[in-house]
Amino acid sequence: MKKNTAFLILVSFILLLAGCHRNKISETHEGKEIRFDYAKLIRVWECDGFKKMEIRNPWDTTCLLQTYLLVDKTKEIPANCPGGVVVRVPLEKSAVFTTVHCSLIEELGAVGSISGICELEYITNPNIISLTQSGKIVDFGSSMSPDIEKIITVSPDAILLSPFNNSGGHGGLDKLGIPIVECADYMESDPLGRAEWIKLYGMLFGKESEADSIFSKVTETYTQIEKEAQQETGSHPSLLYGLDNGGSWFIPGGKSYMAKMFASAGANYIFGETTHSGAEPFAFETVYDKGCNADIWLILGTEVADKTYKDLQRFSNFKSYKEKRVYACNTTKTSFFDEIPFHPERLLKDLYVIFHSEKYGDVNEYLHYYRKLAE
Repeated sequence: MKKNTAFLILVSFILLLAGCHRNKISETHEGKEIRFDYAKLIRVWECDGFKKMEIRNPWDTTCLLQTYLLVDKTKEIPANCPGGVVVRVPLEKSAVFTTVHCSLIEELGAVGSISGICELEYITNPNIISLTQSGKIVDFGSSMSPDIEKIITVSPDAILLSPFNNSGGHGGLDKLGIPIVECADYMESDPLGRAEWIKLYGMLFGKESEADSIFSKVTETYTQIEKEAQQETGSHPSLLYGLDNGGSWFIPGGKSYMAKMFASAGANYIFGETTHSGAEPFAFETVYDKGCNADIWLILGTEVADKTYKDLQRFSNFKSYKEKRVYACNTTKTSFFDEIPFHPERLLKDLYVIFHSEKYGDVNEYLHYYRKLAE
């Protein structure tokens, strides 16, 4: 029996090594590590003639998702380069599959480096839309099934896309010989951790100083708002978030990105004790019973028409409804999804104003994304 147990342990250990050997987390490097204070999925080293960039697998952080070697395109690839995907920088032609990164690249001053995009119908940035309509940026269609022929024609220096767990690769993109940059920033659980990825994109597009400057201002503003919230002497309002959809209510977990922002702004999130880090469906009845007495209710809407109290009459017994403390963000009229990943301070400011509305007159004058519900 002991022999069998020992054998199973040995086999399990060998399988673990086999699964992680090619992408194991490096422990020693020749080069100076570039500091990241908040992001947990990135490590970067300044080496002789290149930068080595490791991105951890968000779904198994004992392994790497990918290793990149950033080499100046005006120079030869150093002979001492270790294993990894070589990316010649700065990127001059990029295929960007996500709307949020399109907006970020424009903010960095590198919009001219975007040669093609996906998901045009979801892009709210007017400059990106205009450049696509004029043909200066090519529309590759859906990010799930992009037009491979168009990508081949554009011949980008790199493809930027968001990875998914157990996706089984990137289909035909893997066969093009074009570096694929795994934009796993959305898997960071800390708001400033995700925002800090701007420094990585600055390295890719030759905009490091611009990226450092933007992130410095983001952290300064974010931490100042957080400090003000901590100094508030009043009670912390209880908070309900979201709206039911087909009988289910998707609730951000207590360890999620949003839950951390709620706490930083001074709210008592009613599902803060849950342990999941993403958003999970809860039964309508569960949320209804618990949310009925919440002081404040936040709704994120994706419909063209703004929410009104009339639309929410079935929740008229909610405390937040009775006291007119319901706020909604219409994502079709704001750049919410494009901006908050790299500018969490803007959302945090909204949350702070909402949670401490007694300090303000007409709160709508101070809000960027959310609006107090109209009758």
